[in-house]
Amino acid sequence: MTSVPRLCLVSLFTTENLSVLFFWQCLQKQQKNKRQQKEKQIAAVHSKMATITVSSLLNSDGHSLLLSRSSLTKLRASSQHHGAHFRRSKREKLIRVALPTSVKKNVGGEDEFHEECQADFCKGWTDGNGMPAQRLVSQFDGLSVAISDRVEMHSILAQQRDNWNRLLHNTITFTSVSAAVASSLNGAATAQGLQLVAIILGTGAAALMTLVSKFQPSQLAEEQRHAARFFKRLGAEVEATLDVDPRLREEASAYWEQSVGTLHALDRAFPLPLTPIVVEKFPKHVCPSQLSGELGLSRPEVEESSQSPSNGWTSSVVEDLKHTANLLHDSDVPEYVNLANNAKIINLILSIVSPLLATAGVALNMASCPSVAAAVTLGSLFAHTLAQALQMGAVYEVYRNCAGYYADVEKSIERVLRLPVHQRQDAGIFLHKTSMLLGRTPGVTPIAGISDKKAGTLF
Repeated sequence: MTSVPRLCLVSLFTTENLSVLFFWQCLQKQQKNKRQQKEKQIAAVHSKMATITVSSLLNSDGHSLLLSRSSLTKLRASSQHHGAHFRRSKREKLIRVALPTSVKKNVGGEDEFHEECQADFCKGWTDGNGMPAQRLVSQFDGLSVAISDRVEMHSILAQQRDNWNRLLHNTITFTSVSAAVASSLNGAATAQGLQLVAIILGTGAAALMTLVSKFQPSQLAEEQRHAARFFKRLGAEVEATLDVDPRLREEASAYWEQSVGTLHALDRAFPLPLTPIVVEKFPKHVCPSQLSGELGLSRPEVEESSQSPSNGWTSSVVEDLKHTANLLHDSDVPEYVNLANNAKIINLILSIVSPLLATAGVALNMASCPSVAAAVTLGSLFAHTLAQALQMGAVYEVYRNCAGYYADVEKSIERVLRLPVHQRQDAGIFLHKTSMLLGRTPGVTPIAGISDKKAGTLF
């Protein structure tokens, strides 16, 4: 009798356990389905983000895609990490992804897209598959490293030579004042010791003034500041050129030669050591600073064809650039060369007067004329302080580099006109860049009007 209720009780517990187990399995399955749906939603959001990012990096005509390596890495990681940010790195190495030009062109087959890749390949920037030429990428990477290193070196030297200038000026001031005081005391109360002190201090002041007049520390500091600026500009130009579609760039080998030639020209124009290679401080003939390589005169200027080229180089564009180059050559460059020559003359006079007066003060001390020697010594200090305050050496360097800046723009125009039309940079981009370099409004043609007497308005 007791076995039947026990059997019923066991059966009841077994039924309840099975119900709980079934309910738990259904709950687990429902949670799994919810997780899968959530993962699908997140994947859809990431895919949409990636599509928007790729679309934003397409150029205006939809022909190519330019992405940095860091952007590509972040684009791949966006499918795994939520909320990835697509930021462009400071130093970009841009590559071209081989995508179809458009849907319409891709319908006809692969022949049309292959022709466009081949056009880029002829300029040397990409291979036959539309991918970047790795050897060329490595070369420009090395060039960027060299430019960054030179910017750092010239910036350090500019600060160092400015410190030299301040130190020498303070030393000359202290020495000259001490020599003048010793000469005055010697005139009031004659003493051999004061006369000897005045002679030694005056000689030291004259020697330091001669050294400053020879090396011109203010001009040396200004040279290095300009060198750092021009190297920064070269690096920015290289990065900006690599940031556009390869079809809008200049032919790869020609642009590489120009960039390397500019690098070597800047090295020669702004040498790092003080000796033996040094920029002449008082040249007989003032010349603009050479900021780029020599122009290949063996290559004649290319005549424009009657057909309209695909990169915008029409006869009106060429005439506008020729007129601008002539204005630069006849007006802007000579004006700043003349200003630099005037600054050189003033600096030369001040550089001769101050050590000459200091030497005369020493001679007067030796001739036992202490009162006159004190006045002459103070006069030499005044001349030196005037030269230091006017910074005529730095002013001369500024004007010389302004002339070199405009001469470099003129040279860039002449150089591009000597290239075959299909190897040139896009005409619109080149005109835009030239207008900005000259301080003109971009997009306004002609760059300089017929009635304009100067091409540049920047300085």
